[in-house]
Amino acid sequence: MSRPAVPSPETTPSWASGVRRRLPFYLLAALLLALLAGVVTFIYLEQLRASMVPAAAALVARLSIRPGETITETMVEVRAVPEAIVPPERLTSVAQAIGRTVLVPLAAGEVILPQRLSGADEAGLSRRLPDGRWAMVLPGAWLASPIPEIGTGDRVDLLAYQSGQPADQAAVIVSAIEVLTVAGSPSQAEALTVAVELEEAAAVTYARANGFLLLPLLRPAGG
Repeated sequence: MSRPAVPSPETTPSWASGVRRRLPFYLLAALLLALLAGVVTFIYLEQLRASMVPAAAALVARLSIRPGETITETMVEVRAVPEAIVPPERLTSVAQAIGRTVLVPLAAGEVILPQRLSGADEAGLSRRLPDGRWAMVLPGAWLASPIPEIGTGDRVDLLAYQSGQPADQAAVIVSAIEVLTVAGSPSQAEALTVAVELEEAAAVTYARANGFLLLPLLRPAGG
């Protein structure tokens, strides 16, 4: 008489083999958690640093720019820069630089200052002087009559004479000097900044030192 079939005894899975199968998953999870913790820590520290150091907006070069290049929108951007190191005369918007020419090399990340670019009124007066000329201020108190209604780009002559001397002793000491800026309104100018050569500046200084009166004569356009 045959015996009934006896089922095979169940075996318990090996604990060690189970750990080995799950080990890559554990390592990957640990790596991802470490990476996430690093990112969170970095963001927190950056936010903490930004809150502790006062910052100001400044226009900076996104890449190195050579002299003579014209600024385009892709070359610059506005960034937050520590307020303690940023110059007060910095540019603060992209529009202030677009279309202007670089005068000196600019490094990537460098804060852009107005004097490093050409083509705007805020550039220094020295950049607007004609070649071989110097800027000189003529206060209204130096002149024998009110300054004619005048504007930037006009040209004037200065007639010098001494009180009590014959009229034929009066003479023009400087001619066609260019007006760079006008202090006050055009109709009531308080002073003129003019472009002069050294000899012209010396002539005006000599006339003032010797008691000559100066009469400004506005030249006609093209004269």
